[in-house]
Amino acid sequence: MDGSGFCSTVLSEFPSLRQDFIEWNGLIHLQVSEFLWFTQNAIEARSFEKVSKCFALANAALLNGDESLRNAIYVSFLEHLDLRSDAGKQASKLMPAALKSGRDDILDYDAKLLGQKMPVDDR
Repeated sequence: MDGSGFCSTVLSEFPSLRQDFIEWNGLIHLQVSEFLWFTQNAIEARSFEKVSKCFALANAALLNGDESLRNAIYVSFLEHLDLRSDAGKQASKLMPAALKSGRDDILDYDAKLLGQKMPVDDR
């Protein structure tokens, strides 16, 4: 799966993101950032069915994406996903194992690189 395929898949599930994705056409990191904010808003709204779908899409991109898409998922989604709230703690239980492992990996990498945990690191 490449960035275009990911965006098509996301838009088939969540057409409300169409304008945001069009605005950043061809800029996969910015499109994935829009997907992050969509997911984060769903978490805080406790729309856990939507969150579960978002996590499934991100997980598929992580497992089946090309190098560019996987990088965007790590850097523009998992690195900034904030699960510290009560809703976030509930949402974290919905994360597929590979996605959770990917989040742990990027947060560990950031902590090593920066010499401190990222603010969103709830571990």
